Amino acid sequence: MSLQQAAPQADSPQLRVLVRARFLRARFNLRAHVINNNNMKQQLSISSITSIAIILAILTACESNDMPIQHPDSYDYITFSAQTQKLITRAEPYEDYNPDSHPATMGAFGYYDIASCTNLTPTDASQPNLIFNNEIVSYDASTKTWKNSTKKRWDSHQGATALDFFAYMPQNTGAKIERTAANTYTLSVPFTMPNDAPLLYDTKAAPVVCEKPINKDMTDPAFERVVKFRFDQTLAGYTLRFALDSKMNAIRQFRIKSVNFSGEIAVAGTYNRTYTWSATDKWTAAAIQWTDIKTTTATSALPYKSQGTAAYDDINKTALVTAAGTTQWGETFYTIPYSKFEPMITVTYDVVFMDENQEEVITRKDVTSTILLNKTNFSGITTGTTAQISPITILIQPRYLYVMADKDAYIGRLLIQ
Repeated sequence: MSLQQAAPQADSPQLRVLVRARFLRARFNLRAHVINNNNMKQQLSISSITSIAIILAILTACESNDMPIQHPDSYDYITFSAQTQKLITRAEPYEDYNPDSHPATMGAFGYYDIASCTNLTPTDASQPNLIFNNEIVSYDASTKTWKNSTKKRWDSHQGATALDFFAYMPQNTGAKIERTAANTYTLSVPFTMPNDAPLLYDTKAAPVVCEKPINKDMTDPAFERVVKFRFDQTLAGYTLRFALDSKMNAIRQFRIKSVNFSGEIAVAGTYNRTYTWSATDKWTAAAIQWTDIKTTTATSALPYKSQGTAAYDDINKTALVTAAGTTQWGETFYTIPYSKFEPMITVTYDVVFMDENQEEVITRKDVTSTILLNKTNFSGITTGTTAQISPITILIQPRYLYVMADKDAYIGRLLIQ
């Protein structure tokens, strides 16, 4: 007996059942494939929408005030900035720091809760509540920022109610702060004229001191994270100018060849500024005072400097004085404010006139005249005042004039305009 099953007949009921079963299975597979494709599309669509929603949520969160603000690293550290006092105009008395005109270092002092520093003296070894003790802060010209020699974090003083900072330029190891009375502190800095020269021309060496200390209220979470100092000038400045009497100008002009200052001139001292704190006025500052002034008897030449006009002869380094305005000699110079600054000014010049070809003819050569810089001759001069440029204007007038046949016998005298 054979074990093989017989094949269904072509029109048998078995064949029809088998065909229908295969048709239904193929239809089911096709529908399942379509459904799977639709599901994949739906999943892709949902995935895309979800991704977009997440991105929008992130962007919205970034704009939300509830998100933490990301600050540069310097935000966490105590940093400084500077503005300096203008000497000519007071319309806006302070201007941005200029490394070509001012010192490149500052000395900074900082304290937390300074009111409790009852023993704040230079001899107090504990230096109570100290943050900075005459810290060297240097200007970085490449980044145009000030950099501390040591980094200090704001959050290191979270328990303090206030931080207070003092500063001056340039940094000096002899600087100190003392508590001189209740809520009153004096910043003192020694200074010596560079190379012991009696006159200073380079303002990058001229000392300045902070207008006021800077107070930071640590109870205010939004306090300014940069200590922004303003600095006041401590020296006295002068410009020397010559003018010619109009009647004299019709006859002769004067060509200045050299100018010297001689006498007792301050070359060293200590500048001091006292600051007082009150809850209503905050920090207030007293006037800058100079003490321990050391003087020397010296003669100092005021060097020639062209002002860029036809009056100046850069080859021979001389300047022509006429009645057409004033003629400046040299550049602005600075001294330690000293009430007894009364130097003798010695001027050497040629007396000239213009011939028919407008060529200078020297009638007297190397004439020397002197005048004393004092209140009698210069009633408006203030030799003991800081942060001020005082003009010294000298009018050249004849003491007497007589004319001989072919010789000019004029004798010049320097008087005050």
